[in-house]
Amino acid sequence: QCLSSMVLAAMMISHGGHSSNLEFNVQFRSLASRSRCRGGRRHGQWRIASFLGSYAVICACFSPCFLEVTAVRRRLAMGSIFALSGVRPAHALTDQPPSIRVEGSAKDMPAIGFGTCCRRNVKGPPIIKAAEAYLASGGRLIDTAQLYENHVDLKVAIKNSGVARDDLWVTSKVLVCGDGRFCATTREATKKAVDTTNEELGLEYTDLMLLHGAEGWGVSPEMDVDLWRGLVDAKSAGKVRNIGVSNHNKAEIQRLIDATGVKPAVNQIEFHPWVPDETKELVRWCQSKGIAVTAYGSLGGEGNKGNGQIIEDIANKRGVTKSQVLLRWALDQGVGVIPGSNNQDHIKENLQLMRVKLDAEDAKALESSTKPDRFRRWHSCKSGCAN
Repeated sequence: QCLSSMVLAAMMISHGGHSSNLEFNVQFRSLASRSRCRGGRRHGQWRIASFLGSYAVICACFSPCFLEVTAVRRRLAMGSIFALSGVRPAHALTDQPPSIRVEGSAKDMPAIGFGTCCRRNVKGPPIIKAAEAYLASGGRLIDTAQLYENHVDLKVAIKNSGVARDDLWVTSKVLVCGDGRFCATTREATKKAVDTTNEELGLEYTDLMLLHGAEGWGVSPEMDVDLWRGLVDAKSAGKVRNIGVSNHNKAEIQRLIDATGVKPAVNQIEFHPWVPDETKELVRWCQSKGIAVTAYGSLGGEGNKGNGQIIEDIANKRGVTKSQVLLRWALDQGVGVIPGSNNQDHIKENLQLMRVKLDAEDAKALESSTKPDRFRRWHSCKSGCAN
């Protein structure tokens, strides 16, 4: 039985492989060989075996103990599904949210974040309560920005949550624009924006800081490079662990790389089944370059909230919510999501996407359908990404 489990595990893990910039590591901690020895001091003893990616399969097998082969096979099958979808579970044996590998980062980025933009009540007590509910439900990524003006509220939620700093991922964005009245337009202003963000959030560092936009936000190519240099400086100073961009197309990202030699770790863009082909191509290009992608606008905004006949049909077929269909679609593309809600039930549902399964037929039906009515499009890029 032990030998058959080892062979099965090796076959399934090697078949799962890797997807783009996402990494699959299965760690079966308290299962492994749940050896029940017959009698003596070893009765009921747990023996641990870890399955680490495609590197090793270790099976603890001690006579007269036996291995629970059925449980191993079931969990390995789940792990294979995760690998093929491009999403790695944070804890393979729980419903904890998955994570995305960020190149150069000491820790992975949670794939299901908590968005704090673009709805009513994203400041004060409502957002504090919602953020606390998200963290209490196991979520670990909070996405914010200078533009949202809720850093100080999120500081309260983070402090009240009791979540260890090392377990938390906070993303924010430098407010950029062309005229400079209320936003950063220079390298020095970018560094100051990082300092202000950390102070408002009550953090020594931010896990990820993004430039909020580029030419679509009125930022010239020369200014964009100067702003990027400011983020590079902030990272070198230890004030931010990872730096990236938002609403940047392929040409804009390549220009930053060519000018500084520093590649963005993440690109956050509008992404859902109805973005133009050039946006889907941008996602594939980013992933091929080791740039992680995070989606905003997954649910169509306040005017739609995930409504649409094809979405409803798939949700009914799968026994899940409409929001879960759209969010799982993004995860299946290897893209992280940051849905926002102040409803505690919805927050919990958003974190349970690993229970949702879509097949190729579902994905094709979504992508080939007409964009639902009132499904908001942001047009935050001048060209090349959902413009």
